[in-house]
Amino acid sequence: MNLLRDFFIFTCSNAKKISGECKLCGKLYSDNAGSTGNFHKHLKRKHSSEYNKSKFPDSFASENDTQDYSENFEDKAIKINQTILKELIVKCNLPPTLVEHTGFRNFLKMVAPKWKPTSARYFTKTLLPSLMNNSQEKLRNLLDSIDHLSITVDIWIDRRGRSFIGVTGHFLDLNFEPQALLLDFSRLKGPHTGENIRLATGEILGNLKIQNKVYRVITDNAASMIRAYKFGLTVNDDDYTTQDHNNFQQADSSIEFSDHDDIHISNEWRLTDWCESDKCLDDDGEDISIRLSCFAHSLQLAVRDGLKDTPFLSRSLLKCMQLSQRSSKSTKIVDLLDDIGKTINRSNLTRWNSEYLLMKSIIGLGKKTIDEITDIIDDNELKFNNNDFTILQEAVDILEPFAEITTRIQSGSVVTASLVVPSVVHIIEHVNHIKPHLSILKKMCIQLEQSINKRFAGIVKRLSQQSVDTNDPFSDPIYFVCAVLDPEFKFYWLSQMKYKPTVESHTKQLLIHMILNECEHSIGTSFDNMAHMQSSLSSEAA
Repeated sequence: MNLLRDFFIFTCSNAKKISGECKLCGKLYSDNAGSTGNFHKHLKRKHSSEYNKSKFPDSFASENDTQDYSENFEDKAIKINQTILKELIVKCNLPPTLVEHTGFRNFLKMVAPKWKPTSARYFTKTLLPSLMNNSQEKLRNLLDSIDHLSITVDIWIDRRGRSFIGVTGHFLDLNFEPQALLLDFSRLKGPHTGENIRLATGEILGNLKIQNKVYRVITDNAASMIRAYKFGLTVNDDDYTTQDHNNFQQADSSIEFSDHDDIHISNEWRLTDWCESDKCLDDDGEDISIRLSCFAHSLQLAVRDGLKDTPFLSRSLLKCMQLSQRSSKSTKIVDLLDDIGKTINRSNLTRWNSEYLLMKSIIGLGKKTIDEITDIIDDNELKFNNNDFTILQEAVDILEPFAEITTRIQSGSVVTASLVVPSVVHIIEHVNHIKPHLSILKKMCIQLEQSINKRFAGIVKRLSQQSVDTNDPFSDPIYFVCAVLDPEFKFYWLSQMKYKPTVESHTKQLLIHMILNECEHSIGTSFDNMAHMQSSLSSEAA
């Protein structure tokens, strides 16, 4: 009866009848005293919605509550799918078809029971392009906030013969934190000529509107890379043997690779400034982008020079390579290595330190184990004698600092430019120190020393107090500036040069003067840019 009073105004006409006027429609109804059936029938027929809401209030959520719940559930489902895309498919490099696997879906049913199974096509056609657009927008906003950056450019060829060009950017953000970003990774069609590489890079920089912000361009030593980013660079084909990326580019045809083969580029280059005079450097108050050679690649070429034409090492190294290749095909040798918990590294043509790790792994096994392995192979030409182990040990001792430096400089998130000069100094000191203690590989040590003096001529000449030619590799003063300004190094590395006190003091003064000159040039450029901006604003205001 309390429910009905919300809808009717009741009156008692006599002791046997009860009447009521509907508050919603104004109609009059009557029923026997003690009975309410007619009133309930009217509400069910004419006002069922209001009647049910009043009779069952807990069963009916408001429309707003229902909408909020729907929106919250939808947002949660979207976040789950976005997390799957970012963390699993992108960062863990898992295939999009993962979301269609039964095991993965069963797992998500336990973690998020109301997650709706989604197809891999939805991830690749909808979510991935959306994530790409958002990431590119964030990248553009970040690049808009900086004035300068350095870029690296490299080319890859996959096993199907398709070529790709990758460009990374390196700079300090507004919080002075070093940033390393992939600016673009796109398909490179056609031959790997300098013109094609330059156009592809220009398109990438143009899309991001950073053509005028590039401070340095770092590439490997391929002749096509040098021609692509000339900026006044010259290549002397008479003095150096060059080999283009183009030699390995096969358009879209198939290319066969062995298990340990890869692309090997062995080229040299010469660096010159854009202009012949300092006056030209300051024209228009603009900074000048200069191509620099990749230190890791130059170091690899120097090691290759040292390993070249060393007959004793060549024979022992060939044994190591053959032993590594053949041991991987024998189940007995694999079981033997598993029992002692060791492995034999494999070498590839593009990474010299793979040969270093191969020799080190052979030495680590010891002569007894190597003899057991060669007995299983049953090939007398692969037998290792004591002389082979002496050669391998000397080679490992010589190359150990080269391998450590190569590992340390291969980083994208920390500053590595300051490592160049201290690394060259350490290598020079190491080669000079170890040379008298070698019994077999002195020639290798001499070849390494000659290659270092040639491939890092700009640095070596400055260390030797000689005049530096702009054509000398690594002649850019930026390497010394970075080393001195890095708190980890400062002038500490000068002690390895064993200068006389007067010479060391003079060298420090020269380096300080070099840094001040660089700062003056940067400040002058900044003031010129500021004056140019103020002039433009004044013109617009007028």
